[in-house]
Amino acid sequence: MISRWHIFGTWRATLCAAMLFAAASVTHAQPQAQPQTPAPNLAAEDHPPIWVARSPGHPTLILLPTIHALASDDPRVNAALASIASGVQAIVLETHTKPTPEDTQTVRRIGFYPANDNLTNHVSSMTAESLARCARDSGADIHAFFQTKPWLAGFAVQAVRLHQWRWDTDGAKHTHFVRTASPLVFPGIDERLETLAHRRQIPLIYLETMEQGMQLFDDMPAADQEAFLAGVCAGLRGVKTPGEVSYESFQAAWASGDVTALEHLANARYPGESDAHYDFSQYLFARGTDIFAATLAQDGYFYGKGPILVAVGAGHFFGDRSLLEHLREAGYTITPPASSTAPAPQLPSPLHEVAVR
Repeated sequence: MISRWHIFGTWRATLCAAMLFAAASVTHAQPQAQPQTPAPNLAAEDHPPIWVARSPGHPTLILLPTIHALASDDPRVNAALASIASGVQAIVLETHTKPTPEDTQTVRRIGFYPANDNLTNHVSSMTAESLARCARDSGADIHAFFQTKPWLAGFAVQAVRLHQWRWDTDGAKHTHFVRTASPLVFPGIDERLETLAHRRQIPLIYLETMEQGMQLFDDMPAADQEAFLAGVCAGLRGVKTPGEVSYESFQAAWASGDVTALEHLANARYPGESDAHYDFSQYLFARGTDIFAATLAQDGYFYGKGPILVAVGAGHFFGDRSLLEHLREAGYTITPPASSTAPAPQLPSPLHEVAVR
């Protein structure tokens, strides 16, 4: 399965991994279509949690936690986002959701080893045979796979595992990595807000460059990178890593405005979860938040009348180094969501369910 950070983190590395491997010559059995998860049973009064940040001389900031992949394509999500974004003068996201060719080159420069090095020299818990099996199971070109660093190899595997992407061929020599018609996850909040901003023709502002994002992954402790790769490779065989919870749980907590549940899903240390697996998500939350806060400060916390919608991964809203704490230190007064419900009871996971954190 996939570590918890992914539900709060970003798709950019996964998408770029897909682009990097797209020209690889492979043969790969297509994954079987999985039954779709039904839409959550949400009450009409449910609403995602929103914080409001105010500071004299600056536009009001509407702060919305995001989830970067959804378990179901519930139309009420788009309706809620349209309601939240109505009247805002701009939308601020972590980064753009559709990587460019320049982004792909950035990932290749940061995420690949030189010709005289390879993945086996940096992973101790997996043999060369097990790494090759993981590459084959995911459909990745084995040569390219072994030249990637653990974090990028993990994202390449993850893209296939979620059926968000699959290998396809047009009869030519090379296959192509394309979006699948039957994904296990659906476009997340960020992608939907980006589409909404384009439709309304209001400014889109991004808090992180591809260079910053990829360097953040590359600077991650080696043990954390390895734990991520081992976890997604095990997930191809149906193994669930301790510390994972379901996409359905995240989406239900977000949609109902359950702040307590969101914080628990992001930060709780689960029984049997390794130090490296837990640190992987917490490192990304803390370091990513630092980047976002620095960009906000550099931009002068925006200008004009506002309000401005700032939407970043939910994991960045909790903990000692949260985005809310950064804004308080900058002199903002934070108004919390109007209410928060008690955590929903944990239900048995469906057999087809994919888990994340």
